[in-house]
Amino acid sequence: MKLIAQLEDLLYQSQQSPKKEELRLSAWRIVVHESEVVALGIKDNSPGSVYTPPSYRQGESGDVFLVWADGTCSQAMVQLPFSSSQEYWTKQLEQWRQASYEDPDAVHIPFPESLPLVAVEDRAIKTIISGDDKLIFDQVNRWLSDKPSQAKMQGSIQAAWGYRHVRTSTGLAVTYQQSQFMSWFSFDSLIGSGFAKRRLILPKEQEELWAQTVNQYEWMQKEATPVGPKTQVILAPSMTEDMLRQFVLPSFSGDRVIEGQGAFSKESFLDHTQVFHEQFSLIIDPLRPLELGSYLVTPEGVPANQTVLVQDGQLQTPFLKVKDAVRWGAKPTAVPQGTAGLYLKHQAEAPWVEALQGIDDGVLVLSVLGLHTQDSVSGSYSLSSPHSLRILKGQIAGKTDVKLSGNFFADLAAPTTKTALSDLDTHPYLIIRTGVQTL
Repeated sequence: MKLIAQLEDLLYQSQQSPKKEELRLSAWRIVVHESEVVALGIKDNSPGSVYTPPSYRQGESGDVFLVWADGTCSQAMVQLPFSSSQEYWTKQLEQWRQASYEDPDAVHIPFPESLPLVAVEDRAIKTIISGDDKLIFDQVNRWLSDKPSQAKMQGSIQAAWGYRHVRTSTGLAVTYQQSQFMSWFSFDSLIGSGFAKRRLILPKEQEELWAQTVNQYEWMQKEATPVGPKTQVILAPSMTEDMLRQFVLPSFSGDRVIEGQGAFSKESFLDHTQVFHEQFSLIIDPLRPLELGSYLVTPEGVPANQTVLVQDGQLQTPFLKVKDAVRWGAKPTAVPQGTAGLYLKHQAEAPWVEALQGIDDGVLVLSVLGLHTQDSVSGSYSLSSPHSLRILKGQIAGKTDVKLSGNFFADLAAPTTKTALSDLDTHPYLIIRTGVQTL
């Protein structure tokens, strides 16, 4: 019997007629993931080596949240056990009961609401899982045959298919299929690119991603002139994502806002304080078809919906899980899956090809060292980027090493900050004026 069925039976019984009164439940929530994954990797130009063998794995795992009859609660991670005996599950219940705690704001289990229609499965990925995995092996062989001759390549392709089950004691019973396809590759661990969505990468996307990365690698072989005091800094899409993850995402967590641990206070949200430039908006959107951050329902049973965090530079709301919404006095919102599903929009954004032509003196930052050590609340950063690309008169001229110093919240508030759209990335290029000097 599958894990979701075992857990449902266990919790229904514990709510209606438990064998021990101290194990009686008043409410509960279950989230279970069933998944099958096919993967293949490359290490140091060798595909399918002992370090990256072709693999297939399947599993079931999930989370339970329990509210006991006395109002305390417990939460635990669960996996499909070797034995589904009643004795095994009784022992699990007893252990969960021993780990119970008081949290009156957390005990609310939402009632079911209608769910949106969101495309989160690509049937082509299921065919890979079913055994037609030639696409993966062909792609790896193509990478190795087309890579720069002197480069040492690393890479990985992973296709996943499965089911997501969400059940609650208030009557929500949702099961839906979902897929994922992720690939990444790098040359000399210096330059790399990746793709992650709920659908297969298109041949055109793969060609463009490959060409962009090979070009960057070749530019890295040339030395360019140092930066100067008027040099613009351009954060590559992956860097924009990393900066959002480090500085912005934590400050929009309802829990951190309520506890006063973020960059913005609850009052600043209620007053719709201007914190970004008026041309910037920040949105959680889990309704976009086949994006990695898209879903039908949150793990807490809240239907997916679009949530505007910042509108025209003004704070609107943090993202609120159920417990945070109770404390805030509002309805729960959509929640991001990391930075997936989080979109930074600028009213005057242009395609990257056009924006690049307008940059006379710039540096394209592809990665930095030590970002995780920066203070997420203040937004201040001091970062070295030993592998950046110099831009002169609208053309990439070669490699340069730089150090950046500034404040990311100030960057998003500055009228000089612009964005440029990438056809290959969810996040934009971010063009900023910040402290930059040659290392």
